[in-house]
Amino acid sequence: MSGIFLQQVLTGFLVKSIASFDDTLTRIPVLAELTRGKTGKIAFSIGTLLALTVILIIVIFFSAVLNMIPYRQYLVAGLIFLLALAVYFEIFSPKKEEKIERKLLHVQAISNGRFLKLIGIGFIVSFVTYLDDMVVLMPLFIGDHTAKLFRVAGIYLAALTQIVLVIYFSRQLSRIKYKKELATLALVILATLVWLGVI
Repeated sequence: MSGIFLQQVLTGFLVKSIASFDDTLTRIPVLAELTRGKTGKIAFSIGTLLALTVILIIVIFFSAVLNMIPYRQYLVAGLIFLLALAVYFEIFSPKKEEKIERKLLHVQAISNGRFLKLIGIGFIVSFVTYLDDMVVLMPLFIGDHTAKLFRVAGIYLAALTQIVLVIYFSRQLSRIKYKKELATLALVILATLVWLGVI
């Protein structure tokens, strides 16, 4: 029984890691700047977890709606395939988001000691980053799964891992080549697994 629960945790961890892979790599400069000081690190972590919680609530709601639709796994798999294409062809231009993030960083620079404001900045940056992750996370909450709680635990574990990587290994991560291609491949593999009913 414990092995099944561990499998669900790992499933949540894997899917969340795939969902945030491209965002983590492309926004490393912004996130590294935001987490430069100790206060920024803590505030960013809290803001990120709060943003993830809001995203999960939205995902669970839409998943409940999808549960009433036949052939839902194929629909979600198709959406993930479309997301993979969008990532590869850079359909969602990051310029607008970068402007928002630069403004947030300007606010952070002049109010570095305001902990609550830093949490808010971390929340907004993370929420914008997580928006496209909703499509990828939906398969975890579709169907009659008794171990959804363990999948949620895996999602939070992946988020914490992402936070640690961004805070302490941003320089190494920024050197990774073929970010777009790797992110696209990961999404295609995930979409295939959803289509086949593995996830």
